[in-house]
Amino acid sequence: MKNKQKKLFSISKKESEYFNDKQDYIELVDCPKSGIRCVEHRKVINENMLSHRRHLINKNYFQSIEKLRAAFYKTNDLRKAQCENCAKLFRSAILHSMENMHHDLRRMSSGIFTRKRHKPSFEFASKVLEELKRDAQ
Repeated sequence: MKNKQKKLFSISKKESEYFNDKQDYIELVDCPKSGIRCVEHRKVINENMLSHRRHLINKNYFQSIEKLRAAFYKTNDLRKAQCENCAKLFRSAILHSMENMHHDLRRMSSGIFTRKRHKPSFEFASKVLEELKRDAQ
């Protein structure tokens, strides 16, 4: 009886239901070099993105932003001619995540009824987003 009630009134999801730990953020689909040159890079980027999502769920915005920054700068290590297009794709995906987070923090830090507790996170996200956009070019 108690288990049935628990299922009826559960409004939160488990972390494992929210996103899949086993699925990489960046997966290799097609590569002229079979992904041999970027195995370690993808591994580090995927670990940073997974950590970013965990921090975001736990509302640790500063750590989440730092993980996005680390993933972004790891893409700069892919300097081979064949890997440059992949690196640009990785950077654009990371920038997209950063822009989404920046947008969400802006909404949470402004408005009539907010307590402005997210303002420092929003300002940090703004600074890092500017930095990443500048370095992406």
